[in-house]
Amino acid sequence: MENAATFLTIKQAAQQVNRSEQTIRRLVKQYVKTSHIQTELTPKGNTYLISQTFLAQQYPSQAEPLPAVTAQAQVPEVAELERQLAERDQTIQQLQNRLLEQNDVLNALTSQVNSQRIGRIEELLLSQNEQLGELQKRLPEPREAPIVLPVPESIKRGFWQRVFGK
Repeated sequence: MENAATFLTIKQAAQQVNRSEQTIRRLVKQYVKTSHIQTELTPKGNTYLISQTFLAQQYPSQAEPLPAVTAQAQVPEVAELERQLAERDQTIQQLQNRLLEQNDVLNALTSQVNSQRIGRIEELLLSQNEQLGELQKRLPEPREAPIVLPVPESIKRGFWQRVFGK
């Protein structure tokens, strides 16, 4: 059996093999009864430890050396691609600046149109208030309303009153 120094927590194992903690938890669940997985009792519950060698067997290192760029023909191509990329970046920046300028112009025009509309609405309200005042002056003075006496309603009799006559 392996010593305690070669066992990792789930979080450490996930970082070492560049996998998610959930992936390592699934692996632990499959092999929980084997000697590759140890359970440690903590105040918060059980903590699982996984063997470093077992982890390396399950997820072998994907590190492969990158091929060295030695071909002289590729260097001019890379330079040309970098130049084209720089041109596109510059074009994108110019287009973004133009878009921002057009947005500013649009905002200014919208603000101007809104202020003109508000001014026109205010003018209409003032003229309508004047017309309302003139119409109120034309109305006759209110007089006292005639007193209308209520008409007495017939007394409604209930069922038993109608039957027994009371």
